[in-house]
Amino acid sequence: MKNNKLADLLFISVFLIFILIVATVTIIKPKAQVSYYENRTLAGQPGFETRAVLDIDYFQKWEKFFTDHAAGRATLVRIGTLTDLSIIKRPVVNNVVTSDGILLGFNAYETVSAELIRAQSRAIVDELSAFDSVVSSYGGVFYFVTVPEHYSWYFDKYPWYLNNRSEYTQASLEVFMSDISGTGIKHIGMGEILAGLSEPPAVFSATDHHYTFRSAYETYRAIVNRINDDNVFYLPLYGEFDLTFLILENPFLGSRMRRLLGIPGLTERIEIAFPNEEVQFTRSDNGKLRETPGVYSLPYNVWDVVDYTVYMGGDIPETVIDTGRDLPSILIYGDSSTNAVECLMYLSGGVFRSIDLRHYKDMSLSEYVEMYKPDIVIGIRGYEVLLEKTGNGVLMS
Repeated sequence: MKNNKLADLLFISVFLIFILIVATVTIIKPKAQVSYYENRTLAGQPGFETRAVLDIDYFQKWEKFFTDHAAGRATLVRIGTLTDLSIIKRPVVNNVVTSDGILLGFNAYETVSAELIRAQSRAIVDELSAFDSVVSSYGGVFYFVTVPEHYSWYFDKYPWYLNNRSEYTQASLEVFMSDISGTGIKHIGMGEILAGLSEPPAVFSATDHHYTFRSAYETYRAIVNRINDDNVFYLPLYGEFDLTFLILENPFLGSRMRRLLGIPGLTERIEIAFPNEEVQFTRSDNGKLRETPGVYSLPYNVWDVVDYTVYMGGDIPETVIDTGRDLPSILIYGDSSTNAVECLMYLSGGVFRSIDLRHYKDMSLSEYVEMYKPDIVIGIRGYEVLLEKTGNGVLMS
């Protein structure tokens, strides 16, 4: 009996010492601000105030802090992800569906409401129509480009018991296309264009939710061809013989692979392109002039890991590129799906601007175009957020 008590006491003591060590290391170790693989900001340490202790949220903040900064957390998370992928073989790990070599995003189950879709579509088309009127009032031309989403391109890759959003995507596109067709807005549907190519490129990355650079090039080409066909403005089109395409040797960490902490292995590579004849330009981001302008954010070696921020340096609220040429001015607005297109579109303009309304807060887009009066305004919107009146779906004052 005495030996049992001593064993219990020893076990409790070791456990308490372990907890004390972990807590001490957690408190004194340097605190990271961002989780690289999770791509999110980690919880900050709550301050100590007498009144704060009485708040319900106070201890919850401490819990989040210790959870995010616990000693050995990153290793434990990697072990858990590896276990889920290789041993348990869960169909969904960290909100990623692994299917036939494609990393897909998990879609929550949903009830598709035709009435809600009609209301949302009408509101978005009204917003686009009002914005189109602003652009045309000073002689500009507005083009609205819809692009497919990763999940919509890989409908058939989802297991039958998971939501591939095919019902929602088909219903929302049908209503939106019907609504926009009667407005006179110049619409370019990249889903149909990409699907109709005789030799389609690898349209989407296998490990990232963005489309590939070749798809971005096809989008750029479709936009310029449509502008030139309309015969209001003329833009030089950089064809494949005017560009040098280069596949980076650097390992590519796609957004889906990032969620899996890179465990399946970084075998995918991404592509960029440079004009054969150099185009000189200046670049400003958020009003600050860059000393070394460029449209790609590249490492200095071939072994550093790269991600989608290679294109334009990621999501920047406002970028202005001035090529100094006597060509129409261009403005593109949209989220990260525009970044790779921007790396090409600046080549066809004089002054080129890009805006991401998720981050740009100085003024509304309608006020922005009234101030700068770009000749051509291009909106790029993915299927997933097509009917959402948030971020790049809010254009008017």
